[in-house]
Amino acid sequence: MKATKITNSVLFAAILACIVAGVSGSALAQEVNRYNTTKSDTFKNTCPGGTGCSNWGFQVNTDEPTALEPVVVTWSVRYFVNTADVYYAGLSVNGGACETGYYGPTNLDDIATNPGGHFLTTTFQWIVFPGETSGGKLASGNNTFQVCGGGSGGVKGDEITIAQNTLSVAKF
Repeated sequence: MKATKITNSVLFAAILACIVAGVSGSALAQEVNRYNTTKSDTFKNTCPGGTGCSNWGFQVNTDEPTALEPVVVTWSVRYFVNTADVYYAGLSVNGGACETGYYGPTNLDDIATNPGGHFLTTTFQWIVFPGETSGGKLASGNNTFQVCGGGSGGVKGDEITIAQNTLSVAKF
């Protein structure tokens, strides 16, 4: 009888541990919102030194709770440099200024004005913390993240083609 009691206690503890692990695992799952496009757009804007860059039209939204949480914004892109120059990519938060280099990486490689027409690929990952105010500020409720950028203006007629890309945001 005593062995059965111990076996039942061990079995109950094992089942309880599995339930707790399952619930905590699902509680750790993070909300991810994503924007995809296969359309190509060519941009002819400049932003000397990475300031004054233009919105490129790619945006993603997420909802923030009252107690703000950091978010990770990831942008994966295929692009083609039409005019050899330094090109910046950045992030605008909730309609704030375009920030290149504040939340993370800033430059698109310009190793190609490739005569063979090959596109380059890269991925940017920007982390936005509550309280940061440089390129806009996180707020409780709906938050919008927009990709922005442009050429440095070192060459007349800066032009870059942004092709297939994915923009996503997730709680950190």
